[in-house]
Amino acid sequence: MIFLYLLGSVLLIILLSAKYKIHPFISLIIVSFSLGLLLEIKAIDILKFIFEGILNSFYGIGLIILLSCVIGQCLKKSSSLIIFSQILINTFKNKTLSSLNIIGLFIGSVVFCDSAFLVLSGLTKSISSTATYSLNSLNLSLAGGLYTSHNLIPPTPGPVAILNNLNSIELIGDVILYGFLVSIPATLVSILYASRLVKRKKIKIDYNFNVNYNKIILPFLVIIIPLLIISINTLSELIGLNLSNEEVKFIKRFSNANFALLVGVIMSLFLPKVYENKKSIITDSFKDFYPIILLTSAGSAFGNIIKNSELIEILPLFFDSINNSLISVCMICFVIGTILKTSQGSSTSAMIITSSLIFPLISKYNFTNFDIVMVTLSIGAGSMMISHVNDSYFWIVSKKSEMNLQNSLKYFSIMTVFQSLSTILFISLIILIST
Repeated sequence: MIFLYLLGSVLLIILLSAKYKIHPFISLIIVSFSLGLLLEIKAIDILKFIFEGILNSFYGIGLIILLSCVIGQCLKKSSSLIIFSQILINTFKNKTLSSLNIIGLFIGSVVFCDSAFLVLSGLTKSISSTATYSLNSLNLSLAGGLYTSHNLIPPTPGPVAILNNLNSIELIGDVILYGFLVSIPATLVSILYASRLVKRKKIKIDYNFNVNYNKIILPFLVIIIPLLIISINTLSELIGLNLSNEEVKFIKRFSNANFALLVGVIMSLFLPKVYENKKSIITDSFKDFYPIILLTSAGSAFGNIIKNSELIEILPLFFDSINNSLISVCMICFVIGTILKTSQGSSTSAMIITSSLIFPLISKYNFTNFDIVMVTLSIGAGSMMISHVNDSYFWIVSKKSEMNLQNSLKYFSIMTVFQSLSTILFISLIILIST
Protein backbone atom coordinates (compact mmCIF):
# COMPACT_ATOMS: atom_id res chain seq x y z
CA MET A 1 0.00 0.00 0.00
CA ILE A 2 2.86 2.38 0.80
CA PHE A 3 4.20 1.96 -2.73
CA LEU A 4 0.78 2.89 -4.09
CA TYR A 5 0.87 6.06 -1.99
CA LEU A 6 4.26 6.96 -3.45
CA LEU A 7 3.16 6.16 -7.00
CA GLY A 8 -0.02 8.17 -6.48
CA SER A 9 2.04 11.10 -5.21
CA VAL A 10 4.21 11.12 -8.33
CA LEU A 11 1.16 10.87 -10.58
CA LEU A 12 -0.47 13.73 -8.66
CA ILE A 13 2.61 15.92 -9.19
CA ILE A 14 2.41 15.21 -12.92
CA LEU A 15 -1.35 15.85 -13.01
CA LEU A 16 -1.21 19.14 -11.10
CA SER A 17 1.73 20.59 -13.03
CA ALA A 18 1.13 19.16 -16.52
CA LYS A 19 -2.66 19.17 -16.85
CA TYR A 20 -3.84 21.85 -14.43
CA LYS A 21 -0.76 24.08 -14.90
CA ILE A 22 -0.35 24.63 -11.15
CA HIS A 23 3.05 26.08 -10.25
CA PRO A 24 5.50 23.24 -9.51
CA PHE A 25 6.30 24.74 -6.09
CA ILE A 26 2.64 24.59 -5.03
CA SER A 27 2.20 21.14 -6.60
CA LEU A 28 5.18 19.71 -4.74
CA ILE A 29 4.14 21.25 -1.40
CA ILE A 30 0.58 19.91 -1.77
CA VAL A 31 1.84 16.45 -2.65
CA SER A 32 4.46 16.50 0.13
CA PHE A 33 1.80 17.25 2.73
CA SER A 34 -0.61 14.69 1.26
CA LEU A 35 2.07 11.97 1.18
CA GLY A 36 2.95 12.71 4.78
CA LEU A 37 -0.68 12.27 5.86
CA LEU A 38 -0.98 9.01 3.92
CA LEU A 39 2.16 7.73 5.61
CA GLU A 40 0.57 8.58 8.97
CA ILE A 41 3.05 11.29 9.90
CA LYS A 42 1.68 13.86 12.35
CA ALA A 43 0.63 17.12 10.70
CA ILE A 44 3.01 19.18 12.84
CA ASP A 45 5.88 16.88 11.85
CA ILE A 46 4.93 17.12 8.17
CA LEU A 47 5.14 20.90 8.36
CA LYS A 48 8.45 20.61 10.19
CA PHE A 49 9.91 18.26 7.54
CA ILE A 50 8.67 20.47 4.68
CA PHE A 51 10.16 23.56 6.33
CA GLU A 52 13.45 21.76 6.99
CA GLY A 53 13.60 20.61 3.37
CA ILE A 54 13.06 24.14 2.09
CA LEU A 55 15.72 25.53 4.43
CA ASN A 56 18.18 22.79 3.46
CA SER A 57 17.75 23.74 -0.19
CA PHE A 58 18.27 27.46 0.49
CA TYR A 59 21.34 26.84 2.63
CA GLY A 60 22.73 24.04 0.49
CA ILE A 61 22.41 25.35 -3.06
CA GLY A 62 20.65 28.73 -2.87
CA LEU A 63 23.83 30.78 -3.10
CA ILE A 64 25.23 28.57 -5.87
CA ILE A 65 22.15 29.17 -8.02
CA LEU A 66 22.01 32.90 -7.24
CA LEU A 67 25.68 33.48 -8.09
CA SER A 68 25.23 31.49 -11.32
CA CYS A 69 22.29 33.74 -12.22
CA VAL A 70 24.38 36.87 -11.61
CA ILE A 71 27.24 35.58 -13.78
CA GLY A 72 24.78 34.69 -16.53
CA GLN A 73 23.19 38.14 -16.48
CA CYS A 74 26.58 39.88 -16.51
CA LEU A 75 27.62 37.84 -19.56
CA LYS A 76 24.34 38.69 -21.29
CA LYS A 77 24.25 42.43 -20.50
CA SER A 78 27.90 42.89 -21.50
CA SER A 79 27.24 41.20 -24.87
CA SER A 80 30.03 38.78 -23.95
CA LEU A 81 28.02 35.75 -25.09
CA ILE A 82 27.74 37.18 -28.59
CA ILE A 83 31.39 38.27 -28.74
CA PHE A 84 32.61 34.90 -27.49
CA SER A 85 30.46 33.10 -30.06
CA GLN A 86 31.47 35.36 -32.95
CA ILE A 87 35.18 34.83 -32.31
CA LEU A 88 34.84 31.06 -32.11
CA ILE A 89 32.79 30.95 -35.31
CA ASN A 90 35.23 33.29 -37.11
CA THR A 91 38.10 31.05 -36.10
CA PHE A 92 36.46 27.77 -37.19
CA LYS A 93 34.31 28.86 -40.13
CA ASN A 94 34.37 25.48 -41.83
CA LYS A 95 33.24 23.89 -38.57
CA THR A 96 30.41 26.30 -37.83
CA LEU A 97 27.93 23.64 -36.67
CA SER A 98 30.50 22.13 -34.31
CA SER A 99 31.47 25.60 -33.06
CA LEU A 100 27.87 26.47 -32.20
CA ASN A 101 27.43 23.20 -30.37
CA ILE A 102 30.59 23.74 -28.33
CA ILE A 103 29.43 27.29 -27.58
CA GLY A 104 26.13 25.89 -26.29
CA LEU A 105 27.84 23.20 -24.23
CA PHE A 106 30.29 25.67 -22.68
CA ILE A 107 27.95 28.61 -22.05
CA GLY A 108 25.07 26.36 -20.95
CA SER A 109 27.03 25.30 -17.88
CA VAL A 110 26.61 28.78 -16.35
CA VAL A 111 23.69 30.33 -18.31
CA PHE A 112 20.23 28.72 -18.39
CA CYS A 113 19.53 27.12 -21.76
CA ASP A 114 16.31 29.06 -22.41
CA SER A 115 17.82 32.52 -21.97
CA ALA A 116 21.13 31.58 -23.64
CA PHE A 117 19.31 30.31 -26.74
CA LEU A 118 17.22 33.49 -26.94
CA VAL A 119 20.39 35.61 -26.84
CA LEU A 120 22.38 33.51 -29.30
CA SER A 121 19.54 32.85 -31.77
CA GLY A 122 20.20 36.33 -33.18
CA LEU A 123 23.70 35.14 -34.04
CA THR A 124 22.46 32.04 -35.85
CA LYS A 125 20.05 34.17 -37.84
CA SER A 126 22.90 36.44 -38.89
CA ILE A 127 25.00 33.48 -40.03
CA SER A 128 22.15 31.87 -41.97
CA SER A 129 21.59 35.09 -43.94
CA THR A 130 25.18 35.18 -45.24
CA ALA A 131 26.02 31.50 -45.67
CA THR A 132 24.46 28.36 -47.10
CA TYR A 133 23.71 26.94 -43.67
CA SER A 134 20.00 26.78 -42.92
CA LEU A 135 18.73 28.54 -39.80
CA ASN A 136 17.26 25.23 -38.63
CA SER A 137 20.58 23.40 -38.80
CA LEU A 138 22.37 26.17 -36.91
CA ASN A 139 19.68 26.34 -34.21
CA LEU A 140 19.59 22.56 -33.77
CA SER A 141 23.32 22.43 -33.16
CA LEU A 142 23.22 25.33 -30.69
CA ALA A 143 20.11 24.00 -28.93
CA GLY A 144 21.64 20.53 -28.60
CA GLY A 145 24.76 21.86 -26.90
CA LEU A 146 22.78 24.00 -24.47
CA TYR A 147 20.36 21.17 -23.70
CA THR A 148 23.22 18.78 -22.95
CA SER A 149 24.96 21.01 -20.41
CA HIS A 150 21.60 22.00 -18.87
CA ASN A 151 21.04 18.37 -17.89
CA LEU A 152 24.55 17.16 -17.19
CA ILE A 153 26.94 19.91 -16.11
CA PRO A 154 26.76 21.94 -12.87
CA PRO A 155 26.34 24.63 -11.75
CA THR A 156 23.07 24.43 -13.70
CA PRO A 157 20.23 23.90 -11.18
CA GLY A 158 19.18 20.33 -12.05
CA PRO A 159 22.45 18.48 -11.36
CA VAL A 160 23.11 20.70 -8.33
CA ALA A 161 19.66 19.84 -6.93
CA ILE A 162 20.31 16.12 -7.47
CA LEU A 163 23.52 16.32 -5.45
CA ASN A 164 21.77 18.29 -2.72
CA ASN A 165 18.98 15.68 -2.48
CA LEU A 166 21.59 12.90 -2.34
CA ASN A 167 23.48 14.73 0.43
CA SER A 168 26.52 14.86 -1.87
CA ILE A 169 26.92 18.52 -2.84
CA GLU A 170 30.68 18.20 -2.21
CA LEU A 171 30.88 16.07 -5.39
CA ILE A 172 29.96 18.98 -7.66
CA GLY A 173 33.52 19.12 -9.04
CA ASP A 174 33.43 15.43 -9.95
CA VAL A 175 30.10 15.86 -11.72
CA ILE A 176 31.43 18.83 -13.71
CA LEU A 177 34.38 16.81 -15.05
CA TYR A 178 32.45 13.61 -15.71
CA GLY A 179 29.56 15.70 -17.03
CA PHE A 180 31.74 17.14 -19.79
CA LEU A 181 32.99 13.62 -20.54
CA VAL A 182 29.57 11.97 -20.86
CA SER A 183 28.28 14.94 -22.88
CA ILE A 184 30.44 13.80 -25.84
CA PRO A 185 27.88 11.40 -27.42
CA ALA A 186 24.97 13.83 -26.90
CA THR A 187 27.07 16.54 -28.55
CA LEU A 188 27.91 14.32 -31.53
CA VAL A 189 24.24 13.35 -31.92
CA SER A 190 23.10 16.99 -32.09
CA ILE A 191 25.84 17.89 -34.60
CA LEU A 192 24.82 14.91 -36.74
CA TYR A 193 21.15 15.92 -36.68
CA ALA A 194 22.04 19.52 -37.48
CA SER A 195 24.18 18.45 -40.43
CA ARG A 196 21.21 16.62 -41.95
CA LEU A 197 19.46 19.94 -42.43
CA VAL A 198 22.36 21.66 -44.20
CA LYS A 199 21.54 22.50 -47.81
CA ARG A 200 22.76 19.78 -50.15
CA LYS A 201 25.47 21.80 -51.88
CA LYS A 202 28.96 23.06 -51.26
CA ILE A 203 29.17 25.21 -48.16
CA LYS A 204 30.31 28.71 -49.00
CA ILE A 205 31.50 30.71 -46.01
CA ASP A 206 31.32 34.43 -46.68
CA TYR A 207 30.48 35.97 -43.32
CA ASN A 208 32.94 37.81 -41.13
CA PHE A 209 32.27 39.35 -37.74
CA ASN A 210 34.33 42.39 -36.84
CA VAL A 211 35.45 41.47 -33.36
CA ASN A 212 38.40 42.25 -31.13
CA TYR A 213 40.06 39.06 -29.93
CA ASN A 214 41.26 40.81 -26.77
CA LYS A 215 37.64 41.18 -25.68
CA ILE A 216 37.20 37.44 -25.34
CA ILE A 217 39.80 36.83 -22.64
CA LEU A 218 37.80 38.07 -19.64
CA PRO A 219 34.43 36.50 -20.61
CA PHE A 220 36.24 33.20 -21.16
CA LEU A 221 37.91 33.43 -17.74
CA VAL A 222 34.60 34.35 -16.06
CA ILE A 223 33.23 30.98 -17.17
CA ILE A 224 36.28 28.72 -16.98
CA ILE A 225 37.92 29.85 -13.71
CA PRO A 226 34.92 29.04 -11.43
CA LEU A 227 34.59 25.63 -13.11
CA LEU A 228 38.31 24.97 -12.60
CA ILE A 229 38.22 26.07 -8.96
CA ILE A 230 35.26 23.79 -8.25
CA SER A 231 37.01 20.89 -10.01
CA ILE A 232 40.51 21.40 -8.61
CA ASN A 233 40.08 18.81 -5.86
CA THR A 234 38.90 16.20 -8.36
CA LEU A 235 41.65 17.13 -10.83
CA SER A 236 44.33 16.75 -8.18
CA GLU A 237 43.04 13.25 -7.37
CA LEU A 238 42.86 12.24 -11.04
CA ILE A 239 46.39 13.48 -11.69
CA GLY A 240 47.53 11.55 -8.63
CA LEU A 241 49.31 14.34 -6.80
CA ASN A 242 50.97 13.21 -3.57
CA LEU A 243 49.48 15.75 -1.16
CA SER A 244 49.61 15.98 2.61
CA ASN A 245 46.44 15.93 4.71
CA GLU A 246 46.75 19.67 5.30
CA GLU A 247 47.07 20.35 1.57
CA VAL A 248 44.04 18.17 0.84
CA LYS A 249 41.97 20.03 3.46
CA PHE A 250 43.05 23.38 2.01
CA ILE A 251 42.15 22.35 -1.54
CA LYS A 252 38.74 21.11 -0.40
CA ARG A 253 38.03 24.47 1.26
CA PHE A 254 39.39 26.34 -1.75
CA SER A 255 37.29 24.33 -4.22
CA ASN A 256 34.03 25.26 -2.50
CA ALA A 257 31.39 26.02 -5.15
CA ASN A 258 30.15 29.17 -3.40
CA PHE A 259 33.68 30.59 -3.28
CA ALA A 260 34.37 29.63 -6.91
CA LEU A 261 31.21 31.31 -8.21
CA LEU A 262 31.83 34.37 -6.04
CA VAL A 263 35.20 34.69 -7.80
CA GLY A 264 33.30 34.48 -11.11
CA VAL A 265 30.89 37.23 -10.01
CA ILE A 266 33.77 39.53 -8.97
CA MET A 267 35.49 38.97 -12.31
CA SER A 268 32.25 39.58 -14.22
CA LEU A 269 31.96 43.04 -12.63
CA PHE A 270 34.86 44.11 -14.87
CA LEU A 271 33.02 43.14 -18.05
CA PRO A 272 31.93 46.07 -20.26
CA LYS A 273 28.48 47.62 -19.64
CA VAL A 274 28.08 45.76 -16.33
CA TYR A 275 28.46 48.75 -14.00
CA GLU A 276 25.98 50.95 -15.88
CA ASN A 277 23.49 48.06 -16.02
CA LYS A 278 23.96 46.93 -12.42
CA LYS A 279 20.32 47.58 -11.43
CA SER A 280 18.87 45.55 -14.29
CA ILE A 281 21.47 42.81 -13.71
CA ILE A 282 20.44 42.50 -10.06
CA THR A 283 16.73 42.58 -10.94
CA ASP A 284 17.01 40.05 -13.77
CA SER A 285 19.26 37.79 -11.69
CA PHE A 286 16.57 37.52 -9.02
CA LYS A 287 13.96 36.96 -11.73
CA ASP A 288 16.01 33.97 -12.88
CA PHE A 289 16.75 32.88 -9.32
CA TYR A 290 13.40 32.79 -7.56
CA PRO A 291 11.51 30.28 -9.77
CA ILE A 292 14.48 27.92 -9.67
CA ILE A 293 15.01 28.12 -5.91
CA LEU A 294 11.27 27.70 -5.32
CA LEU A 295 11.29 24.55 -7.44
CA THR A 296 14.43 23.08 -5.87
CA SER A 297 13.28 23.90 -2.31
CA ALA A 298 9.85 22.33 -2.87
CA GLY A 299 11.57 19.26 -4.33
CA SER A 300 13.81 19.15 -1.27
CA ALA A 301 10.71 19.30 0.94
CA PHE A 302 9.20 16.34 -0.94
CA GLY A 303 12.47 14.45 -0.53
CA ASN A 304 12.60 15.25 3.18
CA ILE A 305 9.17 13.68 3.70
CA ILE A 306 10.49 10.48 2.09
CA LYS A 307 13.70 10.58 4.16
CA ASN A 308 11.71 10.85 7.40
CA SER A 309 9.11 8.18 6.63
CA GLU A 310 8.89 4.39 6.41
CA LEU A 311 9.86 4.69 2.76
CA ILE A 312 13.51 5.11 3.77
CA GLU A 313 13.37 1.52 5.04
CA ILE A 314 10.93 -0.04 2.58
CA LEU A 315 12.16 1.31 -0.78
CA PRO A 316 15.56 -0.44 -0.53
CA LEU A 317 13.75 -3.72 0.27
CA PHE A 318 11.78 -3.31 -2.95
CA PHE A 319 14.97 -2.76 -4.92
CA ASP A 320 16.53 -5.84 -3.31
CA SER A 321 14.40 -7.90 -5.70
CA ILE A 322 16.30 -6.23 -8.54
CA ASN A 323 19.99 -6.59 -9.36
CA ASN A 324 21.61 -3.91 -7.19
CA SER A 325 24.68 -3.41 -9.37
CA LEU A 326 25.62 0.18 -10.21
CA ILE A 327 24.48 -0.21 -13.82
CA SER A 328 21.08 -1.50 -12.68
CA VAL A 329 20.65 1.41 -10.27
CA CYS A 330 21.65 3.87 -13.00
CA MET A 331 19.12 2.32 -15.37
CA ILE A 332 16.40 2.64 -12.73
CA CYS A 333 17.33 6.32 -12.30
CA PHE A 334 17.30 6.76 -16.07
CA VAL A 335 13.85 5.21 -16.48
CA ILE A 336 12.31 7.24 -13.62
CA GLY A 337 13.84 10.44 -15.02
CA THR A 338 12.56 9.59 -18.49
CA ILE A 339 9.00 9.01 -17.29
CA LEU A 340 8.90 12.24 -15.30
CA LYS A 341 10.50 14.39 -18.00
CA THR A 342 8.31 13.06 -20.79
CA SER A 343 5.10 13.38 -18.81
CA GLN A 344 5.48 16.84 -17.24
CA GLY A 345 8.05 18.63 -19.42
CA SER A 346 10.53 20.12 -16.96
CA SER A 347 13.99 18.55 -16.88
CA THR A 348 14.78 20.26 -13.57
CA SER A 349 11.60 18.92 -11.94
CA ALA A 350 12.33 15.44 -13.27
CA MET A 351 15.84 15.54 -11.79
CA ILE A 352 14.64 16.81 -8.41
CA ILE A 353 11.81 14.27 -8.02
CA THR A 354 13.89 11.34 -9.29
CA SER A 355 16.74 12.07 -6.87
CA SER A 356 14.23 12.32 -4.00
CA LEU A 357 12.76 8.92 -4.90
CA ILE A 358 16.13 7.23 -5.31
CA PHE A 359 17.78 8.58 -2.13
CA PRO A 360 16.77 5.63 0.11
CA LEU A 361 18.48 3.22 -2.28
CA ILE A 362 21.66 5.30 -2.46
CA SER A 363 21.84 5.68 1.32
CA LYS A 364 21.50 1.93 1.89
CA TYR A 365 24.22 0.71 -0.44
CA ASN A 366 26.93 3.14 0.73
CA PHE A 367 27.91 4.00 -2.80
CA THR A 368 31.35 5.44 -3.52
CA ASN A 369 31.82 8.98 -4.87
CA PHE A 370 32.20 7.58 -8.39
CA ASP A 371 28.94 5.63 -8.01
CA ILE A 372 27.00 8.72 -6.88
CA VAL A 373 28.42 10.74 -9.79
CA MET A 374 27.27 8.08 -12.25
CA VAL A 375 23.82 7.98 -10.61
CA THR A 376 23.59 11.79 -10.84
CA LEU A 377 24.49 11.79 -14.54
CA SER A 378 22.07 8.90 -15.22
CA ILE A 379 19.25 10.94 -13.73
CA GLY A 380 20.32 13.84 -15.95
CA ALA A 381 20.38 11.56 -19.00
CA GLY A 382 16.84 10.36 -18.26
CA SER A 383 15.69 13.94 -17.80
CA MET A 384 16.76 14.72 -21.40
CA MET A 385 14.11 12.35 -22.78
CA ILE A 386 12.05 13.80 -24.50
CA SER A 387 11.66 17.52 -25.14
CA HIS A 388 8.29 18.01 -26.80
CA VAL A 389 5.15 20.17 -26.61
CA ASN A 390 5.00 20.30 -22.79
CA ASP A 391 8.54 21.71 -22.56
CA SER A 392 9.04 25.50 -22.77
CA TYR A 393 12.49 25.00 -24.33
CA PHE A 394 10.92 23.05 -27.21
CA TRP A 395 8.74 26.05 -28.09
CA ILE A 396 11.62 28.52 -27.80
CA VAL A 397 13.73 26.49 -30.24
CA SER A 398 10.75 25.96 -32.54
CA LYS A 399 9.66 29.60 -32.68
CA LYS A 400 13.18 30.93 -33.23
CA SER A 401 13.66 28.49 -36.13
CA GLU A 402 11.83 27.96 -39.40
CA MET A 403 10.27 24.68 -38.32
CA ASN A 404 6.57 24.00 -37.99
CA LEU A 405 5.29 21.78 -35.18
CA GLN A 406 5.68 18.59 -37.21
CA ASN A 407 9.29 19.32 -38.13
CA SER A 408 10.13 20.45 -34.60
CA LEU A 409 8.93 17.08 -33.32
CA LYS A 410 10.68 15.28 -36.18
CA TYR A 411 14.06 16.92 -35.70
CA PHE A 412 14.45 18.54 -32.27
CA SER A 413 12.35 16.10 -30.22
CA ILE A 414 13.79 13.00 -31.87
CA MET A 415 17.25 14.50 -31.46
CA THR A 416 16.73 14.71 -27.68
CA VAL A 417 15.69 11.05 -27.62
CA PHE A 418 18.98 9.97 -29.20
CA GLN A 419 20.95 12.41 -27.02
CA SER A 420 19.42 10.79 -23.96
CA LEU A 421 19.95 7.19 -25.12
CA SER A 422 23.54 7.80 -26.25
CA THR A 423 24.36 9.41 -22.90
CA ILE A 424 23.07 6.52 -20.76
CA LEU A 425 24.85 4.00 -23.01
CA PHE A 426 28.10 5.94 -22.63
CA ILE A 427 27.63 6.11 -18.86
CA SER A 428 27.14 2.32 -18.83
CA LEU A 429 30.34 1.91 -20.86
CA ILE A 430 32.30 4.06 -18.40
CA ILE A 431 30.97 1.98 -15.49
CA LEU A 432 31.95 -1.30 -17.23
CA ILE A 433 35.44 0.01 -17.95
CA SER A 434 35.87 1.24 -14.37
CA THR A 435 34.80 -2.01 -12.66
